[in-house]
Amino acid sequence: MGKDYTFIRNWISFHFMGNINNFSYCVVNAAGSNLANFFNNQKNIALILWANIAFGLVSRLINTFLIENVNPKLKIVANCIFMIIGLVGVALSVYVNFGFCIAAIAFVGIASSFGESVILSYMKKFPAELVNGWSSGTGIAGVCGSLFYIAMIAAGLSNSTIFYMMLPTVVVYFLLFFFGLKVPNNLAGGVSTSNNSQTEKQSLVKKDQLIEDIDNNECGFAPPGETKKQRYIRCARLVWYNAINLALVYFFEYVASVGGADLALKKDPKNDNFFIANAFAIFSFCYQLGVLVSRSSLQFIKIKHIGIITILQGINMVFWIVQARYKMVTSVWVLFILMVYCGLLGGASYVNVFYLILHDKKIPDEDRELCVNYAALLVTVGITLAACFILIMDHTFLASEIPSDSSSSST
Repeated sequence: MGKDYTFIRNWISFHFMGNINNFSYCVVNAAGSNLANFFNNQKNIALILWANIAFGLVSRLINTFLIENVNPKLKIVANCIFMIIGLVGVALSVYVNFGFCIAAIAFVGIASSFGESVILSYMKKFPAELVNGWSSGTGIAGVCGSLFYIAMIAAGLSNSTIFYMMLPTVVVYFLLFFFGLKVPNNLAGGVSTSNNSQTEKQSLVKKDQLIEDIDNNECGFAPPGETKKQRYIRCARLVWYNAINLALVYFFEYVASVGGADLALKKDPKNDNFFIANAFAIFSFCYQLGVLVSRSSLQFIKIKHIGIITILQGINMVFWIVQARYKMVTSVWVLFILMVYCGLLGGASYVNVFYLILHDKKIPDEDRELCVNYAALLVTVGITLAACFILIMDHTFLASEIPSDSSSSST
């Protein structure tokens, strides 16, 4: 009973930490169009996405290769400080300038990426099943973040007020880590001595399976005397196909959900339709809803041929670019449905790629974490490249679609 209570307590703590960890990041993405409009910088909306993700890549690299042995408690304290700086900075930026806003958003992105990297590493102290608590929290953060922003805008609140309102989540995040989580007495998550015989039997079964895998040449092993550089190269070769497909899917979907969605409808200041006026934030919600559904689909369907998802998402990106240029689809509701589809493809690629990596017998267990980190890093690379591509689009072949007289939001 004690184990059940501890497991549930930790699952809930990881779930809400995952939600809070990605919440600010998702709110910034939902607010991107309004923030760019406020500073009359619609052509540079991609800088908001870039700032929200690019510095996160740096923080992931630092945590993985430079400060791996630093106490995770110190890292979480630092991450809480990053969150506060980011939220307060974005709230104050409406009184400063667009550059200040971009700098503040960079701290929001750092907090999201750094926090995810720290927590996933820290979870080695807990039963593996608790990863589901964290992943479900990060998945629902997208829906909660975009829905929260839409609701606050509908209520007439300013961007400054909205970001100030999010500050208490940092306190909850801190309390959940230091007082909500309870590290089990052992890596098995508190298995009682009465289950020792059963555990021994399971170990014997695993050994028999390992022998069978060796005979079938289905289990990977690191070669003896391998240098660190050789290990990095070998692991990159093991996951390159899955990781590149995931990076491409994220590149395609962010070009569609940010660059394409921002210009998908004609902007008429005289049109007071709520859904059209706030279409970008609603697109963000639709995208995140699709991601949440498909990330939760693994127990129902597993997709081995992930290249199909990549091709479909590439076609989807082309549609949204063409839509941004020519406005072929005039119904905002049809576009909302198509954005859910965009999220479905993205989430399906994410969950299936990581499932394939975690269950690939050619990857040695001691290298599995590094292989997962490679895929996660390429996700960030894909989004960063998407931000650069959107910036190029908005200054070249889509420049004529951006209103020259952007209306500012209230502070």
